[in-house]
Amino acid sequence: MPNRTIYVADADLPTFEKAQELAGENLSATIAQALRRFVEAEEAKASGFEEVTVKVGKIAHSYKRFRGRLLAKGRVRDQNEMRRTVYDVYQTVKGKLALYVRGAPNWENPKTWPYQNWPQRESWSYKNWSHKDWSQWPNRDYEFRLEVYETLDELKDNVPLELYEAVAQALKGDPEGVEYLDI
Repeated sequence: MPNRTIYVADADLPTFEKAQELAGENLSATIAQALRRFVEAEEAKASGFEEVTVKVGKIAHSYKRFRGRLLAKGRVRDQNEMRRTVYDVYQTVKGKLALYVRGAPNWENPKTWPYQNWPQRESWSYKNWSHKDWSQWPNRDYEFRLEVYETLDELKDNVPLELYEAVAQALKGDPEGVEYLDI
């Protein structure tokens, strides 16, 4: 196995020593692993992929992270205008499609607002709400999901048609997801 010499700056010496302590006898394997991760991250970034962190859950929330590039986004309201759903579709570095879905009350519709007996709810302003204690605001009306699909066909039945078409267009065109018009 060939030998490589690594020069460590004085300022980085404590980190290097801590890594040696944690790695035990095999610091070379630890350095190689860190370099592999670095190369993977830089190549992904150069290809338009970035690290994406999303919140998931309805009652209890946690966070998920992956590398992807945004292909398309969309937003719809349900038929009675009480809820809205926001969709973001990413292509992952492994070629899968990650669908991030956020469901929430449609706050543009005054019927979804709390304090329904408030007589001036149609003409509200920030001043009317600024004195409320929002720390205990109910979170149960929000839902965050991350769904992963192997293929575009699998995604089709889980998003609005217009969003599906935008994703399909982004996948066949420019890596930045822009449709070039020859006009």
